[in-house]
Amino acid sequence: MNHTLQKENLHYKPFLFIISVFVTTWGCAALMEIADYRAYRILHTVLDFLENASPLICALFLFKKYLTAGHFLRRFFLGNSCGVVRYLIVFLLFTVQFLNFYLFRLPDTSLTIQDFLSVFVGQLLLGGGLEEAGWRGYLLPCLYRRRHVLISSTAVSILWILWHLPYFFLPGTTQEGQNFISYAIIGLLTGFILTAIYLLTKSVLLCMLFHSWQNTIVMVLPADTENTGFLLTFTILGLMSALLCLFCKPQEHISD
Repeated sequence: MNHTLQKENLHYKPFLFIISVFVTTWGCAALMEIADYRAYRILHTVLDFLENASPLICALFLFKKYLTAGHFLRRFFLGNSCGVVRYLIVFLLFTVQFLNFYLFRLPDTSLTIQDFLSVFVGQLLLGGGLEEAGWRGYLLPCLYRRRHVLISSTAVSILWILWHLPYFFLPGTTQEGQNFISYAIIGLLTGFILTAIYLLTKSVLLCMLFHSWQNTIVMVLPADTENTGFLLTFTILGLMSALLCLFCKPQEHISD
């Protein structure tokens, strides 16, 4: 195996990835709906993990022939060394997202560092952060090799949003009872932010951290999503990220 394997030399199977991820996650959701949580708590825990981890599992399975290549996993998760400025931009994206929720938080919302960190670690290791290895680590670079980066980002976000549909019907999930249209708009804007982070650094790990960061904020620091200031700030952050995607657009144009 070539020990200097580059990301642009990888062979992708996007349709197989999409089908595998949807079948795995929606199948787990169906089993969770059928099985009584009180009687099968361990089963529910395993199924919930598989739901969240299915993009990661499917991506690594489809990349299995590259796993023995020198430094493949390191490059896949850590990306490229890209200079201080780009990391500062990513840091600002994290910071602005936190401040937006914090400044427009619901009344009487309390926040402790211990609660925030415990939820964040859980999201990174067992929750939403795991998804990014598949969506932004596998599918996004596959699509932007042949399509405009913003079209690719939007396509990934739409699939990502649809992939979450079962969560709207499962009791106890973050999506339960949410307005789907609002969720979709926030999902598209968040997709631009995650795409910008990936293009700036090529780091799947940073995308995983941001996804976990945002999920944690939503859970422990819920904002007034009806507030105009919150919506405006979120929209500006998403649009600015879309502009970053244009400035950092990938140069790979590859035929398999």
